[in-house]
Amino acid sequence: MKKKDKIRLMVPLALLALSLGACSLTKSSTSTSKSSSQTSQTSTKTDTTKYFTDRDQDASYDEASATKITLSGSSAKSSGSGATVDGSTVTITAAGTYVISGTSKNVQIVVKAGDQDKVQIVLNGVTMTGTDAAIVVENADKTFLTLAEGSKNSISDSASHKNTDYDAAIYSKDDLTLNGSGSLTVEGNYGNAIESNDDLRITGGTYTIKGYKNGLSANDALNIKDATLNITATEDALHADNDDDTSLGNLYIQSGTITINAGDDGMHASNIALIDGGTIKVEKSEEALEGKTVTINGGDLDLTSNDDGINASDGSSSEGGNAPGQASYGVSLTITGGKIKVNANGDGLDSNGDLTISGGEVYVDGPTDGGNGALDYDGNGTITGGTVMIVGSNGMAMGFGSNSSQASILTNVSGSAGSKVTITDSSGKEILSYTAAKSFQSVLASSADMKDGETYTITVNGQSTTATASLSTQSGNGMGGGPGGNPGGNGGPRG
Repeated sequence: MKKKDKIRLMVPLALLALSLGACSLTKSSTSTSKSSSQTSQTSTKTDTTKYFTDRDQDASYDEASATKITLSGSSAKSSGSGATVDGSTVTITAAGTYVISGTSKNVQIVVKAGDQDKVQIVLNGVTMTGTDAAIVVENADKTFLTLAEGSKNSISDSASHKNTDYDAAIYSKDDLTLNGSGSLTVEGNYGNAIESNDDLRITGGTYTIKGYKNGLSANDALNIKDATLNITATEDALHADNDDDTSLGNLYIQSGTITINAGDDGMHASNIALIDGGTIKVEKSEEALEGKTVTINGGDLDLTSNDDGINASDGSSSEGGNAPGQASYGVSLTITGGKIKVNANGDGLDSNGDLTISGGEVYVDGPTDGGNGALDYDGNGTITGGTVMIVGSNGMAMGFGSNSSQASILTNVSGSAGSKVTITDSSGKEILSYTAAKSFQSVLASSADMKDGETYTITVNGQSTTATASLSTQSGNGMGGGPGGNPGGNGGPRG
């Protein structure tokens, strides 16, 4: 949740628990390690047929039978059927394939086809600049923008649109799919870079996207696979949001390589945010990943945020909504696989409902201030599998709840940036190790090697403390602070 939406009372943990009820590896990893440059592929747990059709993924076309449109200056020439040129406007009125090449200024391509028509626009060495949107889909069943193999394409608008209804460099009222193997640079200097009022799908190609507002924006669904995207946005980089239908506003990432620098959310969905794979690096954001239900089944995620790293919220936690600690119905954060690194100044993993981890690797460098927690949930917090190493402040430290079937430890132990945290069992065998990216005062850890009731040694910079693993490392309805002053009641000296 946004910092301005939180109500945090900085009082001792025991008093806060009474008044609010809840705030509710590999064996060696470092928080400074770089993400793999290769796409992280996993066994997709999702039926992708509802996210991508065969046609979405088919970038082939017959150039010999296609209509050719050649851009030149402030006008264009067309050879073939289905497209007309009137001054600086090229209008496509029928289903078919249209191959576009050349350079233009203030030429606009407008699709006005039938409700059942599928239109394929092939960009083959296109440079389009202008005041308003360069490509507008006013009507079609679906439009495909295909990047021709080996082609380099560039589209940009200005900061001063004459037609403000089309507030993107590429704007579609209907379904829009981008595919192919070429490259495309899009600068949306007025609003969004690429926008669809329905579904926006990307199934191939290399993209450099810059949005004055959002980078990629869709009302209904934003689905991505097999593409390389570098996105910079003043607001959200990936934005799926529907105010009228709460079942829409969904984000799905199946694969690809995505790099994000965002002024607001790196990835935002008003409903479902589902990630099955891909290599995703959020270098800058307020919140790196946000949705009502957030599910991560795979992928390699490296997420940096000024506020929450991953946030499951339906917006009810804002002013006038749910009180802090009151779980929101239908809100959840679920991790079943993948490798996830979070560096957050706000909450690291934050769910206004339930939080469940059943697999994968999760590493969190949480906040250094006591007003946020590296782990924060308002419903049930459960771990049944996977590897978890979470470090952060101890003011709002939380562990996992009693529904867990995998043991964890939660203890107060301090370190600074670059400190190595090592956890060993009673025989001296290393269970986990991690190098922190910034200072911390608490450690929450869990792995399949940890056993309920057994004692583990946590060593930081040569200083050691012990903790007993438990299936429940929370107390006081999710608040840390057990006997001995350590979350979970583990006692022992601070390192």
